[in-house]
Amino acid sequence: MLIRQVNATLNRKLKSIQHHLTAQQADLQQHLMETLQDVIHPPKEVPPDIVYKQLNVLFITPCNDRASSSISILVEQSLRHLVKSVYEMKAIQPVGPYLERSKTDLVLVLGGEDGEILPEESMEALRTSPINKAIWLTDLSGVKHSESFISIFDYVFTQKAENIPTYGRMSNARCYEVPFPPNPNVYYPQSVLKQDESDVYIIGDAQPGSSLVELANHALLSGKVVRVEGKGWKRFGSFIPVHAHEDRAALYNGSKMVIQDNSSVRSVLEVAACGTFQLNSISTNRNLDTDVFQCYNSQEELIEKFDFYWNRVDQRRLAASRAMAYVKYNHSYLQSSLQLLDRIYR
Repeated sequence: MLIRQVNATLNRKLKSIQHHLTAQQADLQQHLMETLQDVIHPPKEVPPDIVYKQLNVLFITPCNDRASSSISILVEQSLRHLVKSVYEMKAIQPVGPYLERSKTDLVLVLGGEDGEILPEESMEALRTSPINKAIWLTDLSGVKHSESFISIFDYVFTQKAENIPTYGRMSNARCYEVPFPPNPNVYYPQSVLKQDESDVYIIGDAQPGSSLVELANHALLSGKVVRVEGKGWKRFGSFIPVHAHEDRAALYNGSKMVIQDNSSVRSVLEVAACGTFQLNSISTNRNLDTDVFQCYNSQEELIEKFDFYWNRVDQRRLAASRAMAYVKYNHSYLQSSLQLLDRIYR
């Protein structure tokens, strides 16, 4: 009897020990498998948050592009508030020697309207460099750069969302629309000469059956001074065509109302910065993450809103003031430069 009790007790303890050893063996096997997986497929490292004030930026700008010179200055000034250092270099200067002797974290190229701006040796130096490379293009008139040039960059920033599919086909770069903000030294409320004044300034093409053509033929424009910018307006002989060389800031300030259809974000922001009321097609406003700009979605709505705001000066001024404040606080060069860095590092 005593022997059976002792054996039963020993069996229970042995089973407990056996269960414990089995569990330990399973844990060891699982740990071994995890170790092997880490060797075969190492876990992806989560990159630490980048501190912008530790970044060294090489900023490459066009040589003789007058249109880009003021933009270059504003971008450089903004970057200096955001990063550790900015070294500005003209496109004609060789990039390779500088990259070899400096600790550069980001190369930012300001792209001109006329296509390639870098010599071949600089393009090759950038192509073989592991440093982050980005280009901020001045491409309102369309894509001008070649595939071999665009493919150098990891990030492409364009003025128009319509250009993104083309850049996507040309390279593996990440493409974003980041328009240049209005130049605060050019686009601001100001008095203008009599010759720059108008009642209505229409921006967009006169396509048959479009909302703009419907408005152009409407009695609401009878007797008004109307400027037009775009294609197809020649048959409207009483309208004043706007030419490429004319001062847009003066014309925006001189107009009581601007009507836009399928315009660039940059054009919308520049009009707003002048404090002028504008009505934009919904396709124009779609690229703006705000409802601060008045828009229309049909011919009828354009006619209705034009009539409403034309006869209510206070409502026009209120809407224009809201839009101007929005641009000032959300679309400065500092904000856009920060947005560019966030796209790259966040």
